[in-house]
Amino acid sequence: MAARAGRWDSAPIQRRVLGVVRTLTALDRLLDVLPLLADDMRVETRFAVATGSEFATNLAEQLHLHGAQVVDWETAIGKDFDLAISPSGNGPLHELEIPVLTLPHGAGHNKLRATESGVTAEVSGLSRAQLTHEGRVVPAVVGLSHPSQLAQLQHQCPEAVPHAEVIGDPCYARLRASLPMREQYRSALAGDRRLVLAASTWGPESLFAKRGDLAKLLTADLPDHRIALALHPNVWQKYERLQLETWLRTALHNDLLLIPRLRKWQAALVAADVVISDHGSLALYAAALGKPLLLAAFGDAEVVPGSPMALLGDRAQHLDPTADLLPQIEAATPVPNHHELADRTFAGNSHQRLRELIYHHLDLPEPPWPARPEPVDLFTPR
Repeated sequence: MAARAGRWDSAPIQRRVLGVVRTLTALDRLLDVLPLLADDMRVETRFAVATGSEFATNLAEQLHLHGAQVVDWETAIGKDFDLAISPSGNGPLHELEIPVLTLPHGAGHNKLRATESGVTAEVSGLSRAQLTHEGRVVPAVVGLSHPSQLAQLQHQCPEAVPHAEVIGDPCYARLRASLPMREQYRSALAGDRRLVLAASTWGPESLFAKRGDLAKLLTADLPDHRIALALHPNVWQKYERLQLETWLRTALHNDLLLIPRLRKWQAALVAADVVISDHGSLALYAAALGKPLLLAAFGDAEVVPGSPMALLGDRAQHLDPTADLLPQIEAATPVPNHHELADRTFAGNSHQRLRELIYHHLDLPEPPWPARPEPVDLFTPR
């Protein structure tokens, strides 16, 4: 490969990586991967938005807000890049003329593939519809967070199995690396109060859709606690801040902390004393970290049977929003055998394995320093 540095460059660039995003969730995941390239001036990263998602509104603007270099799709599909990383198998990835590495954009592959009319029997992220185009497997690497997903892939899209690599979960690794500083995160968000984090995925089976009044109930019934609400980025993209704040007006007046749409939920999860959630990835991260967890909704019809998320739904305590909330919060405990659940969900050594794969496909020697997960960013609300 020829060096990428041009006449006007001020860095010795040898390779260029393309970050492909279709949603804010994908961007959130990519920002966990970028630290693997930290301090290496041989590698430049630019971003492009892959079209086709209902939740791509203002996505390029969000990239610019994060200081990213953004290229249009016509530039992305040219020959200016050496490797693409996409936390989704969706979109026109087949148009790229470079190797593509796909990653799970949640805590593994636990949901069935969503369509306009509901869900299919296919596993989201591992289906033939997402991984192939005109009979060809598109990704050079299909990243899996656990070896058990190889059996899922064999059933869903056997021709993609030779492309599969178990890479673990860099987000989970960063969350674990943050736990020794939990009191610092909690002090920034809740002071000396207990922090209760309510979290919702997106869609009609989500906690927000089923119990949109839960934040109001929690702030009214638990005035001595700090209540935080983390909504899936797709909820933010669909409705935007003004509408969400209108729906949450009473709770916000009662000191609800509405977690911003991107890159802040991780700090809130590390800090939380109790988590209330549904079948979203945050619930599985919370359970694996040993957080006391209550499920206030659970979309069984959207969850892959036999998956770690299905197991979580069977094992976790459930919250009854119609009953007295305080005793339920105080009685919340970690999910039974949560260490075993974590071992069934996430493979270890994710940062080292993922960096090895990236540099292998860039045809560059790895940097001499170790690949270690960084703690998540501290979040202090305004």
